[in-house]
Amino acid sequence: MELAAGPPSRWRVTLTTGAVVDVWADSVTGLASADDNRDYEFGCLMDIEPDVQHRFEISARTPARPSRVEVVVARFPRECVADISN
Repeated sequence: MELAAGPPSRWRVTLTTGAVVDVWADSVTGLASADDNRDYEFGCLMDIEPDVQHRFEISARTPARPSRVEVVVARFPRECVADISN
């Protein structure tokens, strides 16, 4: 298992309580537009052998390389987040 996209980016998630959480990830979903109502989900692109992928929550796959997947590393309910920046 290894990171496929190099070092992940640092995201700062400010919760509605005022607490700040640092998340290291390659991507985040839920930021598309004001109408995007999905929870915020952070992922890392990784190379993981197919026979052990069932141990991870996988949010995306690359068709050309069965071992390359995006793994969910953090999820925050939308109503708990005040701000996300990187």
